[in-house]
Amino acid sequence: MIEITFLGSGGGRFITITQFRSTGGFFIRASRNMYVDPGPGALVRSWRYKLDPRKLDVMFISHRHVDHCSDAEIMIEAMTGGALKKRGILIASKSVVYGDDSYNPAVSKYHLDSLEEVHTPEPGNRLSLGDEELTITPSVHSDPSTIGFRMGTRFGDISYIPDTQYFDELIKWHEGSRVMIVAITRPRDMRIPYHLCTEDVVYMLRKMKQRPEVIVMNHIGMKMHFANPYKEARFIENITGVKTFVAKEGFKVMMNKKEITVKTLRPARFV
Repeated sequence: MIEITFLGSGGGRFITITQFRSTGGFFIRASRNMYVDPGPGALVRSWRYKLDPRKLDVMFISHRHVDHCSDAEIMIEAMTGGALKKRGILIASKSVVYGDDSYNPAVSKYHLDSLEEVHTPEPGNRLSLGDEELTITPSVHSDPSTIGFRMGTRFGDISYIPDTQYFDELIKWHEGSRVMIVAITRPRDMRIPYHLCTEDVVYMLRKMKQRPEVIVMNHIGMKMHFANPYKEARFIENITGVKTFVAKEGFKVMMNKKEITVKTLRPARFV
């Protein structure tokens, strides 16, 4: 079984600074444990849902914006036993590792040196992670080095579409995945550059010959939050027939060969 646990579903500057929706990214448990986009709260919420960050094997960071990478260094410290063990893999955009015209690197040389492997791949590159294979996918975002992925597993593929505006190649890269985790920042009639809105996702799904079994709406912005993302999910599902869920803190997706199920976890209580 593959398990995906969300440690938040918010995104964008205003959701991030208010934490109306938490922004901790998500955790994939497969043959290797991978953390995706460790934004603000990733470490704290990992412990809250009994996902020991010391057992991480891989970290994937789509781009350098703070809502996707603020907790990168502390999660690397957890993965490397306080930076005392050389272990773990970082797969990240070039902006995360090297910085760019607007940002310094998100990860220090000290933390990079504690890792076994650091990759800044291009779209189309493939990386083996235990029994799974990660294919890097492109995005069109204000950080031009932004990357997503398609994870091939023995139970089917999982796609992650991070911040991007719609472009037709998204269909080619993600068609046929069983589960698609999609950053849908804006609701209907509120499109902004470099981000997806509800209509974009409907358009994309309708053009796919092989649609996913499940869509998980992620990276909910402030406009989407107040427009009611659950209403937007019903809109997507009613038009496309694809089961559509809204991620939230503690939301868990479980995929095996026969079915995909979901549940919401209760946070652990600490004395």
